[in-house]
Amino acid sequence: MARFATLCDQWEKAWTDLDGDAVAALCAEDLLYDEPALGDTRRGREHVRQHVLSMAQTFPQGSSSFTRMGLYVEVERDAIVVAWRFEGTPKGGARAIAFHGDDRLEVGQDGLIHSYRGLYDNRLVRRLLREAQG
Repeated sequence: MARFATLCDQWEKAWTDLDGDAVAALCAEDLLYDEPALGDTRRGREHVRQHVLSMAQTFPQGSSSFTRMGLYVEVERDAIVVAWRFEGTPKGGARAIAFHGDDRLEVGQDGLIHSYRGLYDNRLVRRLLREAQG
């Protein structure tokens, strides 16, 4: 359990800092990445790195934060679910947006994340972004 808590702490810090390199470093080279904002499933850690960099550009000047609300470990396989809440003001936006979701992370024997599935309502996020832009 301690190794999952450590991985979760590293995951949170990398996302809180919107550090694409740090997020990617926690993932296996052949990462299976399912992100609602991308519209399909991708392979390779470069995709997650690029997504984090895109988030940093959309929400500049440290206006974003991720907060762990819970850590749940599956007993049948090495996987964790991290619940989070995101808040930030988009670049050029008139007001902040907030939404929540979960990251489901499958961890390999090497301690790296081999499968990452982001779970949140992407339609809601797109609507909030449109409204924040005025």
